[in-house]
Amino acid sequence: MNVPSRVADQAPQFSARGGVIKSLAFAVILALFCSSSAIAQTSTSATLAKIRETWLQDLRTKQLEPILKFYAPDAVFLQPTGERISGPAALRTLFQTIMATFNSDLTLHSQNLEASGDLAYDSGDFQEALTNIATGAKINSKGSYIIIFKRQPDGNWQIVQQVFTGVPPPGT
Repeated sequence: MNVPSRVADQAPQFSARGGVIKSLAFAVILALFCSSSAIAQTSTSATLAKIRETWLQDLRTKQLEPILKFYAPDAVFLQPTGERISGPAALRTLFQTIMATFNSDLTLHSQNLEASGDLAYDSGDFQEALTNIATGAKINSKGSYIIIFKRQPDGNWQIVQQVFTGVPPPGT
């Protein structure tokens, strides 16, 4: 059978057009996936930023029970001195002591807030003015911090590691 040349010329064009359509469909699916990933990342970042801000407010207003809920059961808090404070009982003691001894005006300036899977971190600089409740003496400090979060099985984010490093205040 002899195929007219006009029909033969159209067949490859149809095949090429099908390839273009497949490529276009793939690009659309990829764009949708990437945009949903970007939306999820933005949502996670907003959630973590809100946790950070609520944690700060709870520290300033001395809300012990709410602040402890931000920490995973196996959380570790590393003091600027290098002291490692682990677990719920030790964290409770730390925050009870801080809240009973000082009024804190801590500010955190996030430089990097990123998440990947079930882990995330918030890293930046801090400044803190501590006022000793008993004496009224003020201690000013500044430095860097990092908070590492882990998404828990229930979907909530909790702090698993928190580190503050600092320049010692003058006279200490």
